[in-house]
Amino acid sequence: MKKEFSFYEFVGILVPAVILLYGGQLIYENVQQKQIVDFSKVGETAIFVVVCFGVGHILQALGNIFEIILWFIYGGMPTNWLTKKNRFGNFLFEDAQNQKISGKVKQKYGEGIKDYGRLTYNFIFQKEKTARVDIFNGNYSLFRGLSVSFLLLSIICGYYFDWKTTLISTVPFILSVVRMIRFAKYYATETFRTFFNLTE
Repeated sequence: MKKEFSFYEFVGILVPAVILLYGGQLIYENVQQKQIVDFSKVGETAIFVVVCFGVGHILQALGNIFEIILWFIYGGMPTNWLTKKNRFGNFLFEDAQNQKISGKVKQKYGEGIKDYGRLTYNFIFQKEKTARVDIFNGNYSLFRGLSVSFLLLSIICGYYFDWKTTLISTVPFILSVVRMIRFAKYYATETFRTFFNLTE
């Protein structure tokens, strides 16, 4: 049976694992003066990719835990911000637009639902209008995996090297978290805007 990588599998699983394992190899080579994988050999490179795919799934499992902590700090995921301000006092949209879109969502699904994101996504999925939303979700998965990868590399670098060397992985970690948050907001805003336009 032919198996093709999907967008999510490539960006969300494989890429963060490659960065983590390759970065780990560079650290190991620097500390132990030994090489784990010889990329000049096709067989070792192929095995490396297979291992990365497995490690990528583990990273996404850790990413699930990481995002729970992150969104707890924010007071809920961006899809929650449609009906409830986050800890920084912001709704998902500007007040007038937020009220208009949330009113339309509540009109269809009723009051008192904590997170309308899944319901509205299912609606626009049935209408085959999730192409842009899925791209944002794929990028969110990518940066969630990258955040965990760079966090782990920062911990390892902090153990073996000084703070200046640790910045090599800490700065990308911070940037990945920022991008992760941004794509989560893109996902939420695009989902609710598409829903609103389809129900007008």
